[in-house]
Parts: sequence; structure tokens; C-alpha cells
Amino acid sequence: MAEANDDGLTARRLGNFRRSFSRHSSGLLRRWVAGDSSHHVLPDFLIAGVMKCGTTSLYHHLLKHPGFVPASRKEIHYFSSQWNFRHGEGWYRNHFPTADEMAAASERIGYRAVTGEATPAMVCNSYAINAANLVPDAKIVMILRNPVDRAYSHYHHQRNTFFGDRLSFWDALQAEEKRIGRDLQYNETDPARVTRRFRRYSYARRGMYMDQIEHWLKYFPAEQIKIVNQADLKTQPQALMNTITTFIGLPEHDFGSFERKNKGHYTEPMEERARQYLTELFRPHNRRLFEFLGEDWGWPS
Repeated sequence: MAEANDDGLTARRLGNFRRSFSRHSSGLLRRWVAGDSSHHVLPDFLIAGVMKCGTTSLYHHLLKHPGFVPASRKEIHYFSSQWNFRHGEGWYRNHFPTADEMAAASERIGYRAVTGEATPAMVCNSYAINAANLVPDAKIVMILRNPVDRAYSHYHHQRNTFFGDRLSFWDALQAEEKRIGRDLQYNETDPARVTRRFRRYSYARRGMYMDQIEHWLKYFPAEQIKIVNQADLKTQPQALMNTITTFIGLPEHDFGSFERKNKGHYTEPMEERARQYLTELFRPHNRRLFEFLGEDWGWPS
């Protein structure tokens, strides 16, 4: 895949690098000037997954609800990133409103306001472990997408980063086991040692949803986890959003128009051999998911 064919690729990579640098620098600043974090609340809910499944759109729709008081940014990557986790609980708390702000919001709207964040990295085993230790009562939202399409979207997302993937999608799939093999072992035995390579190049691994759901169920009861289909965000967004708001403790709301956020920038179709490879790879994983959910979402299984 010739990068020269995409005139906007370099510009997108630079733009993503600037945004990433801004996030990291603001995070460090928050640590240095944090002061007393004890007055800040912890999240009522976490949108834990999955990357490239509509978490950004979901979060931005929630911003329209008067009962949602957002964190300082959508993705905090505290529980899933050892780099951020070492900053400590105070650093994490300072991303959220104070108890007084939450009380004022609740008084203004006449019911209890909630806060939360959306870090779609549930594939990292440390996420569930760390979250359960700090926010054991948090509601967990998982939005899932056909894993074949998700993998291709993830690849193009990675390709647009400053240190983008230089391999073709097919070659990246064939190289995935070698690229993240050591991290897969760490993810099971010592999750804190998982590197960024795992998050970057886990194109197929992230689509093996039941492996991840079963891990989360070791740390959170099933009634605290809501699993939804990304397709419903397109076909019946109002109904899906009210399902989620009810789950996180908010009343139903008229969300108005539904604009997609964080839409991928690519037009070239997936190679047929890659689609066939992923379709067969995911069949047993999809079957396990549908059996767990008690419904079939129409993906090959």
C-alpha cells in the first residue's frame, strides 16, 4: 500500500501527534499542580471498550444529557496504562468534577448527576484489575462492532498516527503474533508490563471479545456490565442511548441529531484474502459471544 497515494496522510499523522502530545503534557501538568484531590469524585461508569467501535460517538452523545458531568477528557488511560497508573489515584481523581460540582449539578436538574470516562482498552487485563480495586461499583459499558471491520478500522487508525504502521493490512495481520507475542504473555502473567506495541498492533486480538469479557467478569458482576452493538448506534441511536443512560443511572433523554465522531479516513476496500482470513478467525469467538448474549448479531459464526 503506497503511502504516497494519500496526500493527506502526513497531515493527519502530524495532527494526531500534536493532539497526543497535548494530552500527555496536560496529564503531566495535572500531576504537578494537582494539589488536594480528595474533593474530586471517582467515575460512576467507564466505557471500557472497544477501540474503533463507536466509543467517541457514544461519549459525545452522552454529553448532551444534562445529568452527565464529564471528565476533563474522554480518554484518561489510567487503569490500562502503567505510565499513567504510576501517577496515582490523586492524578486520576483530578480529571473528574468535585463533590460540590456534582452536588450543584444534581440540585440544578433535580436528580443525581453522574460522571464517567471512555478509555476503550478493555483488551488490557490490567484495566479490569485496577478498576475493580479503585471503583468496584462502577458501571461498565462495552460497545462492540463486527470484529472484521473493527480490525481494518484499527489498522487505518494506527496508520494515521505519527509512527504509523508501514506494513500493508495483510502483512500486519500475518506479523501480529510476532509483534505482540511477548505482550500477550505479559497480559496473562504480568499485565503491568504490557507495552504500547500491544495496544497499537492488536488488530485481530481486540476482536476476540469473549476472552476479554470473561476476564472482566472475574472482577465485576454481570449486572454491572452492559454490552451493546455498535450497529444500533447507526440504526436506532435514540433507543440505544436511552438503554445506556438508564443503565448508568440517568433518566431517558431526547438526544436530538446523531452525528458520527472520529470517523476513519480511508476509502480503499479491504483485500478479500484479509477479509476471508479474519472471517474464519473470528467465527468461534463470535459464536461464543452470541451464546453468552443469547442473541445473534449477524456476524459470521
